[in-house]
Amino acid sequence: MTHLLLRSALTAVAVGVGLYGSAAEACGCFAGPTTATTPVIQAGERILFAVQNGKVTAHIQIQYAGDAKDFGWLLPLPSVPVLKAGTEELFTQLAATTDPTFQLNSQVVGQCPQRSPGFSFGCAARAPTTIDRVAGGTSAMGPPPSPLVFTTSVGPYDAAVLKADDKSAMLAWLSANRFVVPTTSDAALAPYLRPGAYFLALKLKSGKTTGDLTPIVVEYPSDLPMIPITLTSIGATPDMGVQVFVVGNGRAIPRNYRHVVLNDALLDWESGGQNYQALVTRAVREAPGRHAFVTDYAGTSSVMRDVLAPAGRFGTEAELAARSTPTTFISTLWARQFGIQPPVTGFAGQQAQRFPPALQDLLLRALPIPKTYADQGLTADEWFANFTSFYESARQQHPADFANYPVFNAPQLAQQVFADYVAPVREANALFTTFPTLTRLFTTLSPEDMTRDPVFSFNTSLPEVPRVRTATQEFDCPTGRSRVVTPGGFSRAPVFGQPADLPPGLGAHRIEALGEEGPGTVETDNTELIRAAFPDPPPAMPTPGGCSAVPDPVSVALLVLVARLRHRR
Repeated sequence: MTHLLLRSALTAVAVGVGLYGSAAEACGCFAGPTTATTPVIQAGERILFAVQNGKVTAHIQIQYAGDAKDFGWLLPLPSVPVLKAGTEELFTQLAATTDPTFQLNSQVVGQCPQRSPGFSFGCAARAPTTIDRVAGGTSAMGPPPSPLVFTTSVGPYDAAVLKADDKSAMLAWLSANRFVVPTTSDAALAPYLRPGAYFLALKLKSGKTTGDLTPIVVEYPSDLPMIPITLTSIGATPDMGVQVFVVGNGRAIPRNYRHVVLNDALLDWESGGQNYQALVTRAVREAPGRHAFVTDYAGTSSVMRDVLAPAGRFGTEAELAARSTPTTFISTLWARQFGIQPPVTGFAGQQAQRFPPALQDLLLRALPIPKTYADQGLTADEWFANFTSFYESARQQHPADFANYPVFNAPQLAQQVFADYVAPVREANALFTTFPTLTRLFTTLSPEDMTRDPVFSFNTSLPEVPRVRTATQEFDCPTGRSRVVTPGGFSRAPVFGQPADLPPGLGAHRIEALGEEGPGTVETDNTELIRAAFPDPPPAMPTPGGCSAVPDPVSVALLVLVARLRHRR
């Protein structure tokens, strides 16, 4: 499903996380005016939760479209948090590793007549084909008046933690200290204002842009994780995607939302599940209150083990500190795999590696692009990708650019790189050794549906949900019958070039309530209705010569290719 969060042109929304338990609540939202997978998560949210020993750790990917001065983020919390910088690589790799993959394999059933070599009229056996496509320190903010608990700096953000027992005092402090807050948030804020509760507020540091946004890690005492979706409704978009990853000792479940198993007869198997998100939207609308999630993946966390920090990546701080010149320092970063590979889009092929934004920001402070090159439009990606050439050329041809250039200090920069960039990556990487199970859940919600904060728990007895789903297109040679048989046990006529239609209803195969033990309770089972709606396709019409009209293997392959190309446009 996947992959990157896209923001609407009109609005931007972030997710909040918090404790669900003894009346503990939390929520998060963006504030201020903005302009604003697979499924593609449109204007959506991504979070990874880890729960251990009464503590929730939430890695939150913040996405925003708009002016940096308008950026503001509020997150209700049940207790005073510990804040850390996160890494965007976590979500990039999670998406790539757990995206559902929809395969359509072909199978010929029965004995077909022999075909003469060369061109011929009459019967032809369809050759099996396979379609396999991945669908999818303290900041200077003045003396801390009440309700301020503390202020700090995390990555590109200035952060403040405030008591939530007095709305007027909290909002007045935020306004006085230039934190942007929602102007229409009274009703949505109300459920989270109470004695003993807190709010985390973020704003971008002076000089930062929205391109500097990085994930943040929030740790706090809690029993179970929750997405406080109610406050998110302030700026949410219709059918907003919410993607949740949970690591733990068993499969994660939506504790107070329904769980939906999709009607996979409606899935567009012929083009690798292009309509997956639309089908999820259809299915969750059939659940009470539209409060439901589907499970994209549930299984071993080993699929992510050492993906972020494989053996040898990064090397050691001492090794990097010993690289006393800028060119050898940057060359070592490349050699030690500090670069990341951007996602591939369309048929553009692999793109050149680049340094992640958080690392790039550190490097640019120590090794900024010379003014002459910056004036010519040289980007940071280009500067570091060809650093030795550009740096040496600039030193020789534009010495004036280095009159006030920073003095290069390799040990100091190496220490910053390992503390601010490598440490968050390694901490995220350790999650998949500490916790044996990884679950990925997905839903779409519109603002009017955001009336209940989803809570997540665990059920160790539930079966795994694989990321690879395989359907089979069967061709019965004697009868000319062709059908797609799905993993859910349904069959339908094959469709080339266009996604399967989504008629009203029947988006869900089953709607169920999952508990922390046992198989759960099935509340709606549409099995027989789906079978009635998708009867087995009739045999193909016979040709005048007495043979069934069987497609030539080359023709079938061309049809499949055309279908895929149409979907990729």
